[in-house]
Amino acid sequence: MDTITISDLKELAERKGPYCLSMYLPTHVVGDDGREDRLRLEALVERSEEALVEGGLRRPDAREFLAPIRQLPLEAEFWQKRGRGLAILRSPNYSRALRLTEEVEESLTLADRFAIKSLLPLAQRGEWFYLLTLSQNLVRLFEVTRRGIEEVPSPSIPTSMHEALNYASVDRGEQVHSAAHGVVGKQGAVFHGQGGEPDALKSDLTCFFQAVDRSLTPLLEESGAPLLLAGVSFLPPIYRKACSYAHVSERDLLGNWDHMGDQQLFKRSWEVMTPWFDRPRREAEQRLIGLLGTGRASTDVAEIVSGVLNGKVETLFADARREQWGTFDAASGQTTLLPARAPGGEDLINLAISEALLHGGTVFPMQPSADSGRAPLAATYRY
Repeated sequence: MDTITISDLKELAERKGPYCLSMYLPTHVVGDDGREDRLRLEALVERSEEALVEGGLRRPDAREFLAPIRQLPLEAEFWQKRGRGLAILRSPNYSRALRLTEEVEESLTLADRFAIKSLLPLAQRGEWFYLLTLSQNLVRLFEVTRRGIEEVPSPSIPTSMHEALNYASVDRGEQVHSAAHGVVGKQGAVFHGQGGEPDALKSDLTCFFQAVDRSLTPLLEESGAPLLLAGVSFLPPIYRKACSYAHVSERDLLGNWDHMGDQQLFKRSWEVMTPWFDRPRREAEQRLIGLLGTGRASTDVAEIVSGVLNGKVETLFADARREQWGTFDAASGQTTLLPARAPGGEDLINLAISEALLHGGTVFPMQPSADSGRAPLAATYRY
């Protein structure tokens, strides 16, 4: 899949001018080598040619304009790695094809700006974290993004308690081990008799996890990314007390993960971490609710569009599944809503998203709702 970020959306919003072509197509992850998807794309390209000609391009120029897109059905490797959707964005000096993780409705838009609203729910906002799986016999560190999970190789991390504490059997029915890496002298040896096994195990685990923490600290502090702990129930609390890193998740992924596949780890870890990354949106929603009725927030589409274009909008919520056609008069600053597509009009939802990004606003996709009467836009204002 191809990654799309909020920064990418802002870059696309900046690309204004005649003949901004936006094509969206649902695709199939598996089956028939993408043959059906290629045929649907070819049909969409033919429709695009007619739209370009109607928009004023000579047919030979329209065909040259579409040449990069016409090559896509011939690129076997591109279709082998397809997702559930495809976005193609083309202008006279720009071309990009994005394989999407989620399905999109088939659409074709030719305008003076790209149609980016369908990409908003898919855009990443720096949403990634480290996952540390804990057990006495195996410690592993993973980097987890929306796209996937990858183990982070680090030879300095002690992978097991045996390795970290250098166990060795001695006489008198005792176990002796070095306390931790970097501890020397008499204090560097810890003896346990036969009677205090639970306390001894906790002490050993604390020493082990302190050694792991020392190895991980430079990497973690450089990134500042959240750290999710995974392990059987008694391990994460011990690690948390031994850990010096400030951004450890309050929630843990409980279970024995020594032999769990990466994809299962990926799925389960995101189930735990999604509320962490949803926090800014939830806080913005509460702020919106609190400001409605004060003049510092609105759900009126025309008012919001005018505010966006004047740089007034601080935070915008947009329903990317909805359309609202209309026009904006720059001279008067007035927005007029239209009941349907009409010449000279544009999708005001897409306009609001684009202009909010260009004016430094924060933009969130609205969460799905069964309320058909809900406004497709909501915003808080800077003043």
